[in-house]
Formats: sequence, C-alpha cells, structure tokens
Amino acid sequence: MKPKKWTAVIVLAVTLLVTVTIIMTERYSYHSSPRQPANTFLHQRIKKFQIHGIDISHHQGLIDWQQVKHPDTAQRFNFAFIRATVGMNKDQRFKENWEAALDHGFSRGAYHYYWSNVNSTKQAHHFIENFSIAKGDLPPVLDIEDISNVQNKKSLRKGLKNWIQIIETHYGVKPIIYSGEAFYRDVLKADAYFNDYPRVWIANYNGVASPRISWDFWQYTDRMPVNGIETLVDANVFKGSLEEFNRLLVP
Repeated sequence: MKPKKWTAVIVLAVTLLVTVTIIMTERYSYHSSPRQPANTFLHQRIKKFQIHGIDISHHQGLIDWQQVKHPDTAQRFNFAFIRATVGMNKDQRFKENWEAALDHGFSRGAYHYYWSNVNSTKQAHHFIENFSIAKGDLPPVLDIEDISNVQNKKSLRKGLKNWIQIIETHYGVKPIIYSGEAFYRDVLKADAYFNDYPRVWIANYNGVASPRISWDFWQYTDRMPVNGIETLVDANVFKGSLEEFNRLLVP
C-alpha cells in the first residue's frame, strides 16, 4: 500500500476511535448538545413527569446533599433510593446517606442488591438487621439483576419470592421489585410468581422510549451528572402524579 493510502487509513481509524470515545464517555445532560441528540430527545420525553429521583450507593462517595437538593441547574429531585445492603454486606455509606436524605427533605427508599447464589432467607434477615422503616418512607426495594449459576431460574424465582414475603411480613408493606427490562420480562414474569407484587422499578437506557412493560419507576439513564455528587448517577422518574406518589409512602 502506498504511503498516502496508509495515512488515510490511520486518519480514519483515529477519527473512529475519537468518535467512539466521545459517545462512550458523553454524560447525560438536561441541556442540548450537538453530540447528544438521543439525550436531548430523551429529555423531551422525561420532562413531562412530575416526580424525579436518583438512586445511590457508596460508589457515589461523599455527597453534598445541599447541592443535590438545591442545584444551580434545572434539575430537581424529589426522592432518593439508597442502597442499604448488598448480599450479606452493608453499604458503607448507607447510614449517612439515609439520614442526610431525610434532613434535606427527600422522600427516601432503601434497597437490597440481591446475590443470586446466596440463601434468600439469610439475605432478608440481613436487610432487616440493617434497616428500619419509618412513616413517609418508600417501600423497601429488591434489586435483582443476575442469573444464578448454582440454581435454575425457577429456583431463583422461589428464592426471590421468599425474600419478598419475609420483608413484607416484617415491615407490613409490599416491596418494590427493581430489574432491567429484559431480565424482568424473561426471568421474573414467568410462572406468575410476582403477580401479587405489581410495584415495579425498571431500568431501560435505550434513550428512545419508556419501558414496554407496566412500571411505576423508570431508571432512564445511569449517566446523569448531579450537582454535589462526583460520579455519574442513575436518574429515575415516577410514572404517576404527586398524589399517587404520596400514596406509595408508608403511612
């Protein structure tokens, strides 16, 4: 190949690499950007929702909740889902985030990240040991994202149902189920195991449309920059009105 052709190939390769890097690292923004047509379109879809929120864990580090509650931008958040436990471990910042969210006027909900290879009863009691619910809180959340490699899907569903029932009995409120749209559709909906637990929080980042299954909360991006938080954050909306949201809260 002649030198000029090699040069053209190298320039094309570098251009593609830079373009892919921009796409992969681009943050979600409420502001228009020539490089963010999908995000701009998505914002047009989500701004119709009244109730917005974030979900966090210790991965977000130390949070300046004052900035989160009173940002300098158009962002306004009403609620925060906060990780309490993961498998048989505690979230390292749950207590401080839980208290700070209340102090700054957020409606708050605690969630458990479920380990699919660990006994469900043990995980339920571990969550109970580390979380006390109060008036005005959102229902507890079961976060399930992974298939087990030690049991089949039917056994996994039984374990998840067991966790949910233990939590419901203890707290007196039906938990919310969180999962990705495909996982929920392909794994959780089978055998009608969760028909008695219709409150669903679905992650779907396709940037075009809301989830195609029934949902209460929609996690529409995992790349939201939020004032007061150093890392990118999962951003969510509630489907209903403020009155419907308030009816979800523990009386």
